[in-house]
Amino acid sequence: MRGAALKMGQMLSIQDSLFVSKKIEEILSRVQNSANYMPIKQLNKTMATQFGDDWRANFKSFDDIPFAAASIGQVHLAELNETLAKKYGFSKVAVKVQYPGISESIDSDLSNIQTLLIMSKLLPKGLYLDNTIKVARKELGMECDYIREAESTKKFLGFFKNSQIFSVPNIIDELSEKKVLTTEFLSGLPISKAHELDQETRDKVLT
Repeated sequence: MRGAALKMGQMLSIQDSLFVSKKIEEILSRVQNSANYMPIKQLNKTMATQFGDDWRANFKSFDDIPFAAASIGQVHLAELNETLAKKYGFSKVAVKVQYPGISESIDSDLSNIQTLLIMSKLLPKGLYLDNTIKVARKELGMECDYIREAESTKKFLGFFKNSQIFSVPNIIDELSEKKVLTTEFLSGLPISKAHELDQETRDKVLT
């Protein structure tokens, strides 16, 4: 389940029970942060297309199995080679690789999903399908533009460079292209886990 189909699942998963039944809500909550990942052969082809056949030379290590996979891509944990690590001042990075053909299939996939939801009568009551499809199309188009994402990340890095609360990862320019985005790896927890933290940390999150 990738691309437009997964994006719709993610959007529906954040609706409350007034729109989505409890059973469907449970299923979609698993969709929100999970997806199947591409075969290693496909991964190698995508990386080679973006950075050349010797793309692995840029890394000291690269985990072929992603630690995260979502609607349009998957994310791999890696370590920069000595030269790049020295240039940027860190070695641990997150490499986001876009699934092949995702950007080209957005319109057709969303049209098919719209037809399926209408004919199957699975559409939650109160959900404006046309508007939801419109938003999904816009969001997917923006998400597929990794160059735009890199530029936006750099802007936010500047905005929050002196912040004691927010951290924004650095972009590795040499390893960021249209279909691949490489950033500094920053560890953290999903916001859904905030209730498990101590009271002082929860207060900071709320404020």
